Amino acid sequence: MVDNPGLESALLTIRQGGQMARGKALVAGALGIVGSNVAEYLHSQGGWEVVGIARSRPKHQPGWRLVGLDLADATACRKFVASEPGITHLFYAARAPKPQPADEAAANLAMLVNLMEPLQEFAPGFQHACLVHGTKWYGAHLGPFRTPAKEDDARHLPPNFYYDQADYVEGLQKGKSWTWSAVRPALVCGFSLGYPHSVVAVLAVYAAISNALGLPLRFPGTQAGFDGVTQATDVRLLARAMVWTATEPQCANQHLNVMNGDLFRWRNLWDRLARHFGMENGGVQTVTLATMMADKEPLWRSIVEKHGLRPLALSDIVNWNYADVTFRQNWDHISSTLKARRLGLDATVDTEEMFLELLERFREERVVP
Repeated sequence: MVDNPGLESALLTIRQGGQMARGKALVAGALGIVGSNVAEYLHSQGGWEVVGIARSRPKHQPGWRLVGLDLADATACRKFVASEPGITHLFYAARAPKPQPADEAAANLAMLVNLMEPLQEFAPGFQHACLVHGTKWYGAHLGPFRTPAKEDDARHLPPNFYYDQADYVEGLQKGKSWTWSAVRPALVCGFSLGYPHSVVAVLAVYAAISNALGLPLRFPGTQAGFDGVTQATDVRLLARAMVWTATEPQCANQHLNVMNGDLFRWRNLWDRLARHFGMENGGVQTVTLATMMADKEPLWRSIVEKHGLRPLALSDIVNWNYADVTFRQNWDHISSTLKARRLGLDATVDTEEMFLELLERFREERVVP
């Protein structure tokens, strides 16, 4: 799916006198869609010791080491870091959602502080912290914003926990030998179970339910959302980009937009999606999925039983409120990737092909029929 396969081997390479050097990577939020892909990618490359941390336990143990840790517990974080000598890199993909932005900012800053402070004390060989942010930095969740968005665009009116985290890390790093980076993807897409904030999972389940009811595939958002220009980030590309930013000296202390490299409209993609599911394209019918899907659990159980699917509840796969927000984006959503390209990140992904590939993965994994 990454159109530049030559970058595959280069993304994790640190050049030190012609030799490749790796390290001990701590991945925070290791069970989320981003964190799990970063950990898997690091593990697949060899030479990295990978330690993932997450508050919950997985149903299946991954190939890398996973430790249960609540990042809101400062004492537990300090004890954990003290017990893990040799940490060189932090890939921070953890997030604590809160209803109120101010509470969310405070909680997410505290979690990051609870890791970074003991790393300063107990990890003398620490080299880099990579943070995962996103286009909410530009106010994409609030309404129309300047496009294409560039990394140095003015901030929106806070609170926004991205700002708090960035300001904290920048201040902490001053005078230190380690560096930081922050990536800003948009509409992160990938295969993940137990992580319901996935538009691909939403599409797969929504189509399965519509098909079971004998309905065409209708776009449930707004006409403006259907017609608008937007972008996405394949999580596999994002994982590679994060490791690249963490090991490429030119990316030291930089914010970088990381996107697939193309743009798309749901309007243009929808017919391909309908054909993929063997359904008719029903155009736009604006509904609130959180409301319309509230009674669909019995129907979903019958679909699971009929097709021999994994026994997952709808809530384990999709978040309909997230879907409603995604499909009602009534403004263009475009970020510039010039900065990342100029620094050397030239890998690209065809977004429409990405959607079809990932939807097929959900079938192969027996999540949907």
